Amino acid sequence: MLVVLLNKDNAEGLGKALESIINQSGVSICVDFDVLVVDGWSTDDSELVASKFRERFGCINFVKQRFRGGVGQARVEAVRYAMDLGYDLIIWGDSENVYSENYVSSFLKCFGSRESCDVCSGSTYVRDSFWGMLFYWYHAYHHLFKLVSRRHAPGNNKAVKISLYKKHIYPAIPRSDDFFFSLSLHGNAEFCLCEEASLVTTVPKSLREIIAWQRNRVRGLVEGSLLTGKKLPPDFIPWLLFALSPLIILITYSITISEGLTSLTSIPAEVVLLAYLAGLTYLTIKLELLAKEKYLRYRPLQGFLGLLGMYLHSIFTTYYTLKFTNTLKYRINEIKERDKQVKEYFGFTA
Repeated sequence: MLVVLLNKDNAEGLGKALESIINQSGVSICVDFDVLVVDGWSTDDSELVASKFRERFGCINFVKQRFRGGVGQARVEAVRYAMDLGYDLIIWGDSENVYSENYVSSFLKCFGSRESCDVCSGSTYVRDSFWGMLFYWYHAYHHLFKLVSRRHAPGNNKAVKISLYKKHIYPAIPRSDDFFFSLSLHGNAEFCLCEEASLVTTVPKSLREIIAWQRNRVRGLVEGSLLTGKKLPPDFIPWLLFALSPLIILITYSITISEGLTSLTSIPAEVVLLAYLAGLTYLTIKLELLAKEKYLRYRPLQGFLGLLGMYLHSIFTTYYTLKFTNTLKYRINEIKERDKQVKEYFGFTA
């Protein structure tokens, strides 16, 4: 089994992540599992940190990814590394995470007790921070709606059977590669949730980092959509409607008040407004319960902050999707060529 940690310019976080990985209970590093750090050409002391751990544990390897420019490229390289060395399972992680002492052993138990599982997602807790109070739900989205956990596993907290990669591989895109990998598996793999395999992760710490994260995330979504022949990301319309929902309801309510009825139905305007508010209330309650369970240092009524963060997320998604859809459509051949080059180099069919 191979534990893969993705890293870029996060030497301090990498040290904490590796420290938590080497101190696993129920399994032993270099006996039951090895570690690969795939680095995006960091300019800090990340390589030095990894080398110090390697002095203690020779099975911890550090590689600078062959193709720069994205997480997707790093994953393809890590998969090839794992396949060439005969590993049967990859646990995907990130230097932003600190892992529980039974993280690795819990995944093994989940796969052992549920033989039909092909992809297993872990349990995510979010550290306390200003931006964490707004975006904690993003890292725990597969806990928010159980349907999600049966169709998608977060890229930095999952275990995947190597056998899946013989037919399915990540797209070579900057971010959101795990989203498209999950889409490619629909009907071809079974997703499971392993609550016992838990980690603590972080949310970007400043507005500048939030904007960079959202920009790169959506760019990856748009590039992945272009690679799969779609004009827009699959989740764009729901987020667009969520972003526009206050305006839509306001206009609808104003029109129906003046006319007495909606233009398309005989439902009173008050019922439309109440239905909308009921939907927001339900979502806020779900976010509140999620924060109480998965957010460290939970505060009462945090669901309202989560709802605000979700609305900001929808605005970022709408804006950057429209921006990148307009600019990247002229670079589709370049995007496809890069994807092909990466996959062919590592022996995968584009």
